[in-house]
Amino acid sequence: MVTALARLGLDYPVVWLEGGLHNSPDRLRARLAEVLAGADGQCERLLMTLGYCGGGVNDLKTGGYVTILPLADDCLSLLLGSMAARRAGSLVPTYYLTAGWLRHENNVVSDYERLAAGSGRAKADRITKMMLKHYHRFGLVDTGVYDLERTAERVAPLAERMNLRVETLPGDASWLDRLLIGPHDDFLVLPPHTELGFDHWSDFLLSGGQ
Repeated sequence: MVTALARLGLDYPVVWLEGGLHNSPDRLRARLAEVLAGADGQCERLLMTLGYCGGGVNDLKTGGYVTILPLADDCLSLLLGSMAARRAGSLVPTYYLTAGWLRHENNVVSDYERLAAGSGRAKADRITKMMLKHYHRFGLVDTGVYDLERTAERVAPLAERMNLRVETLPGDASWLDRLLIGPHDDFLVLPPHTELGFDHWSDFLLSGGQ
């Protein structure tokens, strides 16, 4: 976000959410409700950098401002540029990662390391292999804002133990750019005091983002 704002010459205020909220739609919803309530009377438009995110936006109520957010299933599609790009990348079963996701305390690498430290590598290998059995690779999404080589080195030991490849996949900031400057053809543009629900996304998501 910081890079996109600088590239586009914008100086919008940004509210950052804590890492890991996407692992719990209920926690995500509660935190977003706080942000939406706090924005009332502070802005005319609120741009939300997230998609449907497992229902984490359901039942949220916006305030006295126009709300704009992508018609996306989740943040991974936003990083890849489209739901079509995500489908194409997932033709090879892929466990997607970024440096930002690896910084959060609950991620596949740190979870393995904690389990290995507490229960031994044999048990950690067995449990993690079960969790990752359907994947063929770790895919590092290249957003252009982090050190790919260092991130690959962080993932490599686990990838080797799990017999997974580590591959770099191209990111695409175009959806984020359109959120910031338009056009908003593939976005929800909601009037003030709207209650969000699946109906807002249903046609788009059920069509596969077409």
